[in-house]
Amino acid sequence: MLTTIVVFIIFLGVLIFVHELGHFIMAKKSDIRVEEFALGFGPKLISQKRGETVFSIRAIPLGGFCNMVGEMPVDKEELSEEEVRLYEETVEQGRAFHQKSPGKRLLVLAMGAIMNFLLALVAFVLIFGIYGLPVDYSREAVIGQAYPNHPAAEAELRAGDRILAIDGQSVESWDEMVSFIHENPDETLEFTVQRNDSEMAFNVTPRYDENAGHGIIGIEPDIIRERMGPIATIQGAVVQTGYVIRMIFNGFVQIFAQRSTEDLGGPVMIASIVGEAARTGFDDVLNWLAIISINLGILNLLPFPALDGGRIVFVFIEMIMGKPVPQEKEGFIHMIGFFLLILLMVFVIYQDIITSFF
Repeated sequence: MLTTIVVFIIFLGVLIFVHELGHFIMAKKSDIRVEEFALGFGPKLISQKRGETVFSIRAIPLGGFCNMVGEMPVDKEELSEEEVRLYEETVEQGRAFHQKSPGKRLLVLAMGAIMNFLLALVAFVLIFGIYGLPVDYSREAVIGQAYPNHPAAEAELRAGDRILAIDGQSVESWDEMVSFIHENPDETLEFTVQRNDSEMAFNVTPRYDENAGHGIIGIEPDIIRERMGPIATIQGAVVQTGYVIRMIFNGFVQIFAQRSTEDLGGPVMIASIVGEAARTGFDDVLNWLAIISINLGILNLLPFPALDGGRIVFVFIEMIMGKPVPQEKEGFIHMIGFFLLILLMVFVIYQDIITSFF
């Protein structure tokens, strides 16, 4: 449990750091004053000022921020004399976020997600470089991956388990096992499994998948890999990154189209995924790092107030209308969006806990 928590915090920290680093680098290149670069929310645990920016780690590791002067409207009456002086000095120098051209602001806002996509690309390059490119799937009835919140994972089947029999019937191949699962949706099946040197039994109930039209338990076979040269490795990583981006984007579209929250997962689910990946191997950790990094990038680009995508919408409105939306109005809309996101986060965490523990 402790290992899972530590790995989860490091994992999440890497994702957030890379995202906020994208904003920070582009802000500095655009000569925008950055007041604070923070990992986490809430009270500061560690902070140090370097140059004009305070770098901090905060108590709640579920996000982060890159606080740029002029990104949000300022009420000078709520600021100290020193803060007012610094704000006015920044504006006089033309270094506030809202003073920059729409093109520069677009790049600053989009760079967080772009860095998440680049992190995924690097992770896939490492996987394919170290372990090889996937060239085929194993025909053996060995679980390569068990997806969280699916029947196999809920029954505590895991990667590396060899399926010996289902309901007493011997299983000789992956295809034979899959056929049995497909044909028995909503029926509890006893899986006889070899795990390391032990033989174990698990009760698994395949879930009927309306899209597929048959039972599923949420597993994938082992992947057969072959090591290639650097060019083929990079090409494979680019293709895989593009594929995962499309897959996750389509998943978001499906969630909104069906207005369903069943497939939403939060910190508890991510911690479960990361903990399981840490037990199964470094390649699994890298794979999930890439997938969740792309998730984070796409999520932040959604056109919702307070997210990067919502702010980008206002920049496009300015480019179309020829003048910016008043900062006070935009700030109010983002504030409402922020509170709605907090409510959504609370709901997702609640759903996470119910799904994982009850």
